[in-house]
Amino acid sequence: MQHPLLALLLLFALIINDLQAQSTPTYTITGNYQNQSTRRILQDMQRQVPIQFHYKEAELPTEARTFNFQNTPLSEALTQVFRGTLLNYFIYRDYAVVIAPDRILQEVYSSDYYQGLESSLTADTRTSKIKPTKVGSIDQLASNGRAIMTGRVRDEQTREPIIGATLRFTELEQGEVTDVDGNYTVELPVGEHELIVQYIGYDDQVKQLQVMSDGELNIKLTKAAVQLSEVTVSARRQDANVENAQIGLTTLDMEEIKKLPSFLGEADVVKSLLLQPGVSSIGEGAVGFNVRGGEVDQNLILQDEGFLLNSSHALGFFSTFNADLVGGVDLYKGNIPADYGGRLASVMDVRMRDGDFSQFKLKGGIGPVTSRLSLEGPIVKEKASVIAGFRSSYSDWILNRINVLEVQRSSAFFYDANLRTTIRFNDKNTIVLSGYASQDEFTYNEEFGFEYSTLLGQFTYRKIFSDKAISNLSFVVSDYNSARFDLDGVDAAQLNNDVAYIKAKEQMTFTPNNNLRVDAGVQSILYTVNPGTQVPFGDESSIAPLTLEEEKGLESAAFASAQWTISPRLLVSGGLRFALYQFLGPKTVFEYQNEEQPILSETTGSNLSGSGAIETYSSFEPRISLRYKVNTTSSIKTGYSRTAQFINQIFNGDSPTPTSQWQLSTPYIEPQRSHNFSIGYFQNFDENLWEASAEVFGRYVDALFDFRDFAQLVMNPQLETELLPGIGRSYGLELSLKKNKGAFNGFLSYALTRAERQVEGINRGNWYSSNFDKPHDLSLVLNYQPNRRNTFTVNFIYGTGRPTTPPVGNTRFENGLVVPIYSLRNQLRIPDYHRMDIAYTIGQGYKKDQRFRTSWTISVYNVYARRNAFSVYYTQGRFQRVQANKLAILGTAFPSLTFNFELL
Repeated sequence: MQHPLLALLLLFALIINDLQAQSTPTYTITGNYQNQSTRRILQDMQRQVPIQFHYKEAELPTEARTFNFQNTPLSEALTQVFRGTLLNYFIYRDYAVVIAPDRILQEVYSSDYYQGLESSLTADTRTSKIKPTKVGSIDQLASNGRAIMTGRVRDEQTREPIIGATLRFTELEQGEVTDVDGNYTVELPVGEHELIVQYIGYDDQVKQLQVMSDGELNIKLTKAAVQLSEVTVSARRQDANVENAQIGLTTLDMEEIKKLPSFLGEADVVKSLLLQPGVSSIGEGAVGFNVRGGEVDQNLILQDEGFLLNSSHALGFFSTFNADLVGGVDLYKGNIPADYGGRLASVMDVRMRDGDFSQFKLKGGIGPVTSRLSLEGPIVKEKASVIAGFRSSYSDWILNRINVLEVQRSSAFFYDANLRTTIRFNDKNTIVLSGYASQDEFTYNEEFGFEYSTLLGQFTYRKIFSDKAISNLSFVVSDYNSARFDLDGVDAAQLNNDVAYIKAKEQMTFTPNNNLRVDAGVQSILYTVNPGTQVPFGDESSIAPLTLEEEKGLESAAFASAQWTISPRLLVSGGLRFALYQFLGPKTVFEYQNEEQPILSETTGSNLSGSGAIETYSSFEPRISLRYKVNTTSSIKTGYSRTAQFINQIFNGDSPTPTSQWQLSTPYIEPQRSHNFSIGYFQNFDENLWEASAEVFGRYVDALFDFRDFAQLVMNPQLETELLPGIGRSYGLELSLKKNKGAFNGFLSYALTRAERQVEGINRGNWYSSNFDKPHDLSLVLNYQPNRRNTFTVNFIYGTGRPTTPPVGNTRFENGLVVPIYSLRNQLRIPDYHRMDIAYTIGQGYKKDQRFRTSWTISVYNVYARRNAFSVYYTQGRFQRVQANKLAILGTAFPSLTFNFELL
């Protein structure tokens, strides 16, 4: 840990130095320029300082020039460069260098500036063929001579909002970027301005504006007739990985997700996350995902403000999110912002999109085992919209054609449905009502099976008090129900579990100026958990009915966070979160001789606690992330966060199943708590064409639990007697290289991770690998898009096999009983995992007025038919030797053909 610590100390030294100098920053230039053009000299100077240079290349001197600078102040170097030319410069605070003809700069600083500007614009308007567009009204002109212009940028044909479109005011050297809803807000001086609106894949739109006061301007862009190098839909700026303060943040692009090879042709949000550094799973058939060595249940999975306890369909082969309805996905792997809480490892924030407010659209896709359909459009045009989506599987016809009797007698089915209504009462008041429902059913060989379902309802009210204050109030109600079936024999039974919650949250956002954003709020979650209800299944079953007591818990929190641009180099994002958890009655609480370590045989009695708080836990959680810009294309980031988790999933197998019990913190089962550290270096190359990053992370878990050997977890009213307290740690390195544009693009990611535990009573008290310790994890994604219609994608995944506890021998007793002897916990590993997938998409044509659009996706999952091990189980072979057996969920290549359509 010496090198990360040294880097961290160096970073703080740079920050302190920057804070001391920020009021009067002094930047220096070093370089020996021999017979070089002014353009090349300026480009090299800009690389040395964290300031953007703004100029028109056509105005620069063309002759070669010679200069020699050695730690020369920036202002002095610029003075020498422009001496004897018609150009001059000024440094706007410490944000930008503006280079223009000297006569224009003199006008800007003269007392007659506004009069001259008005005359100049009037003259330009007379000679321009573009008729000015009026914004606002002259009788509403503000006394400060400025105006706030708002609006939305849309696709002219589809009416969909365009995310990340740029609006540039040429003479002001000012610009803005649209948000995830296509909206923008910009403050301008009154007068006439030239506006250029641009987005990749669309024709530029130039407008002459006559701005009189605050007003609205909506803009429609037309798709370009020719294909550019790549069409990208992204909610983030191109240099976001360098500029953002948040470390460990992964943002997924929905259009890129749909290009990736997928299992049986279904675009999948969670599968796309598994290609990112630090995110993994134990293989096909595994529920959920693991982040930086964390457990599956340590990820907070949000769909807007509601959270899901299971993100998987069909035992992990599909995710619960319909990609056609998703607006954006953020994964916080390292430092979790203060407005999120309740999990140790990560937050996956999935934002669902609103329906179209202008016209109806129908989308869908038909694949070999699943199909999907979505409809969206206006209820009241530009005021209220609806979007609905439905997915369903029909895989039994494939199972019935596999020449294995056990498979033919199996069945798998799922569906999910989304409904979302958005009502805009006016520009400042919006209500969103949404609902989600899903159901999964699975049986194997008529021997056992699972059923699980989710119901989720949300209400959100957004109030815009001003351009500097926004309120988001939300209420969520959810119920997750699961059932496990043992279908044959005298022990045939059905086991039901249920987790329901009600959540309320209020969050205020304040932006007093361009350099500061503040978020603050409160939230509360009331859990109601049914740990288990067991009933006999069939007439031959001898299982006795049993129901465990219901449990309740109240998790409340208050939080405040801020993002502050201290200087062009230094950006700070931090906050505080205070969580208060109460385990509520009525509930029977058992008593033990040693309350610090409950043992079943030492039970001394029990008592029934009444309603109210039985046990209370609190958690004070600071969060901070810093970004220090080395120059315009590189930055260093670091961060720390304290997290706590009050509800955990109980399982002691290879991976949790959809029916694994969720357990609240109790007087004997304390919350899990962790410290998270990260530091990284981020570098962009070739005008943001390439992105590279390296992150070092560490997580110290100072409170966790693991299970005793041969623990009895199912239908156990005294579960605390099967748990052992301990500590944990995970640490590692993540590397990433990405090419954003061009006919060939893609990314390469690698993670070196260790995840370990130390629990008294396990492995003699020594450190041992956790169930999800995977030291090496590598992903490669390559896209080839020679034109708009054709895309070919290939990805390769490699991961170290996860730990397992094998028997290493047998003991034979005199009565002939053979008992296996197991190794220490997680001492060996199953075989390594690797897989290659390919996909080819034939997209829509070039006709701009085509209302019915289609595309085809041909994909092959697991191209070289690798039989990757999901687990290794052991049987007794010849001569009573232990024999290892590999269980592979998928052992062959899976081709698929998916037909996608859209009706506008």
